[in-house]
Amino acid sequence: MISHKPLSLFRGRGFNCIVMRNLVLFFLIFPSFLFAQLNDNTWLLGYQGGNSEFGITEFTFTEGNLKVKKSAHSITVFGDLNTCYSDSIGDLVALFNGYWVGDKKGKKMKGGDSIRYENEPNLFGYSDSDIPQGGMFLPWPDHPDSLLLFYVSQGNAGTPEFVELASLHLQYALIKLSGNNGLGEVTIKRHVVLQDTIQYGRLSACKHANGRDWWVMINKRNSNHWYRYLLDPDGVKLLGQQEIGLPMIDGFGQAVFSPDGRYYAAYNGISITEGAYLDVYDFNRCNGLFENHRQLFFNLGTIAGVAISPNSRYLYLSKETKLFQYDLQAPDLAASELLIGVYDGFISTSYTIFYQAQLAPDAKIYICCLGSTKVMHVIHSPDEAGTACQFEQHGILLPVYNDQSLTSSPYFRLGPLDGSPCDTLGLDNHPKAWYRYQQDSLDFLSVAFHDLSYYEPTDWYWDFGDPGSGASNFSHQRHPQHQFDSAGVYQVCLTVSNVNSSNTHCKTLYLGVSATDDLVLQNLLEVSPNPFRNYLNISLNANLHNPVFRLYDQMGQLKCEEKLAFGIMEIDTEHLPRGMYFWEVQGNGLQLKTGKIIKTGR
Repeated sequence: MISHKPLSLFRGRGFNCIVMRNLVLFFLIFPSFLFAQLNDNTWLLGYQGGNSEFGITEFTFTEGNLKVKKSAHSITVFGDLNTCYSDSIGDLVALFNGYWVGDKKGKKMKGGDSIRYENEPNLFGYSDSDIPQGGMFLPWPDHPDSLLLFYVSQGNAGTPEFVELASLHLQYALIKLSGNNGLGEVTIKRHVVLQDTIQYGRLSACKHANGRDWWVMINKRNSNHWYRYLLDPDGVKLLGQQEIGLPMIDGFGQAVFSPDGRYYAAYNGISITEGAYLDVYDFNRCNGLFENHRQLFFNLGTIAGVAISPNSRYLYLSKETKLFQYDLQAPDLAASELLIGVYDGFISTSYTIFYQAQLAPDAKIYICCLGSTKVMHVIHSPDEAGTACQFEQHGILLPVYNDQSLTSSPYFRLGPLDGSPCDTLGLDNHPKAWYRYQQDSLDFLSVAFHDLSYYEPTDWYWDFGDPGSGASNFSHQRHPQHQFDSAGVYQVCLTVSNVNSSNTHCKTLYLGVSATDDLVLQNLLEVSPNPFRNYLNISLNANLHNPVFRLYDQMGQLKCEEKLAFGIMEIDTEHLPRGMYFWEVQGNGLQLKTGKIIKTGR
């Protein structure tokens, strides 16, 4: 366990030594370094219609908390098949609605039409947008400009008189992200990977134990036979086949790997008379083999979705009017079933009953509705057992109507299985700090923090930037709650660590004040000139409690610290070498302003 302590200052006039926990200020000024692997950051859902309440809703999770708005993207429809892909910092770069590939603006990508056929037919009365999880984006390892879209076809496994929907192909399209002036270009499409009667949709993937490649597992329809595909720098390859357990009966549903890659679950609703199945397997990320097949049967076959909690322990089954939780670590999966919620009849029709589910980057699970509505359901704390998971029906309000659509993505923030025989690439888990927070609705100074860090941190250190709270200003809890001393502006920093490294993420919290109020205060501070030679002028036009100026070098080492007073103060920096420096001014127990400055002489 790596421990952290508050910063220790050894004060002297004009120049001070400091033992730093990490490069906190560096990351404050350059926040882009803090975000990575947010490939599922932007979701689009909804459809166009004849009035202003139709359109596309956009979900983003860039800062950890969900932001919802009406999107300006011009895509015309999303159905059951909905997948979007963002770059590593969360900006949308591609989308797929079953018909065509879209670019970052929501328009048809160059070469992105006719993905399945030269002409798009409407087969058996169903459209290609009706295939749940019928498409999935994966980055091509070691090819940063290439993105692969895997998708299944729509076919008939029955007779002309009785249609049984199935998929007859697994295919992919290759996207060059830099093509068409950065809007992307589809350079290969309808490339057949597998031709067989296979599962209907339910595409998912899991990161290989080496932390780079991807497993894609495809079930031969109505059998216990699996195709094991690996996506690596050489492309897509069949690494073998496996037969395990009972046949997985093909139906209408959803499939998912757990965030840690240990489990795979698939739901298949057959029909009202033939029932439904939930199949759960253990998964070996090294060799791509399933183990320990468990199959649950339901007498009533209905549409449903599945999702797994961030800690990979709890499986959620959103089955029309009921939400169930299963404990994947329980010796008897069926016996672990808990009823979490029952449809409350929010709308007189059945439009708001539960359908597909998806784990989001904010560590919540979102559940779309089966019909056209302007609401969505949410599980706020899916890592908790039973009703402590905080399931909230129609808890998310949408700006426009959505019809059975929810973006589907694999889990992108899984690193290598350190120490395993397959950990062969030297891609150790270096943790990335990230969090979200929520103020108490009754007490705005009480704030709950939820850690969203990834790549296997083992130690958490919170600095709430709140000296008035005394010893409680710091915490080693993973998900702490903090009572702030007074209204103000606070810099809250989370540092996560493991045996490999540490990483810090900071956010500014405005509690009881607005960002505009903070800006007015910052305008009363000025550090000049920039660039400077041997002297800096600090202008302070406000009466603050214990105002302090600090200057750091590029390595995060404190080089200068001075107490400030009202008016203009000149600081001698002749002893400092040329180069770039970072500064901060603190007062009233808060960090008031930061910046960077260049020294040109000595």
